[in-house]
Amino acid sequence: MQNVEEINKNIENKTVDKQAWQSLGFDELQTIEIIRGIENGVDVSVYCKEEFNAAQMKALRLGLEEKLDVSRFADAQYDYMQMEELKQAVRSGMNMDDICNPKFSHSVMREIRLASELNYDLTRYAKLGYSGEVLRQIRLAKKEDIDLTFFVEDNYDEYQLNEIRLGIHSCVDITKYLLHEYNGKQMEQIRLGLEEGIDVSPYNMVGFSSGQMKQIRLGLEEGIDVSEYADPFIDAVSMKEARHRISDKWNDEKPALNELQSQEILMGLTSGVDVSLYADPRYTFKEMEKIRLALERGSNLDGLLKYGC
Repeated sequence: MQNVEEINKNIENKTVDKQAWQSLGFDELQTIEIIRGIENGVDVSVYCKEEFNAAQMKALRLGLEEKLDVSRFADAQYDYMQMEELKQAVRSGMNMDDICNPKFSHSVMREIRLASELNYDLTRYAKLGYSGEVLRQIRLAKKEDIDLTFFVEDNYDEYQLNEIRLGIHSCVDITKYLLHEYNGKQMEQIRLGLEEGIDVSPYNMVGFSSGQMKQIRLGLEEGIDVSEYADPFIDAVSMKEARHRISDKWNDEKPALNELQSQEILMGLTSGVDVSLYADPRYTFKEMEKIRLALERGSNLDGLLKYGC
């Protein structure tokens, strides 16, 4: 038990002697924070207590030096990362009643604070025990005018929520990947395929890993026949080898343009752009569309042309 009377005496005398503080039970790092506080003219009595570790002392000291009101969280129940978030809340002038709860992790506190800047209250989710990562997805969705309430309450995790949010944002049919059995990485591969306008049914099944899904998706985007390797019993590495082999053979055979590719070339001819830049069946119709639109806008084609003129 520390000698409170001696501690108060040292504070009153503004003692900066290390030995004097260490003799009262403070370790070297705690002593440094106490002495720095005294030297910088702050009220070290706020944190000069044995229950605070050096990191907590530093967080409080810096807050006091900044003339912030740290009284709401000058409590050893808050770790230093929580204290840092609470200092941000004080700076922003938010209602501290919404965020001062030692049961909230620092990431939960951060999301409550950032959501408050959007005039959105996340505390009800925090009180229900949702993680900071889930709260982040709710906040990002709110920023995009997307309501994830149903999916949060249906216990999708933060990675799944991220893919649902991105899918809604890009206006794809998210029902294609709403199975709880899909993890976030699997959902991502289905979402990317939907965004490219391909038929995801060859790999839209739980039996495929995300790595397998990626190889099937890339094959479909390249316009090759993936039936040879779209099998959950074939690992992702073998799938990649098969895709490259089929793709090389496909390139040598120079297949004809499909209907969607032909349509993109016709649209380019109609708008007067140089369709020779993308009139190559190795481009998916979505890639052709991106090149055509860039040409029509006079935009830079960097990263769009893969096969030359």
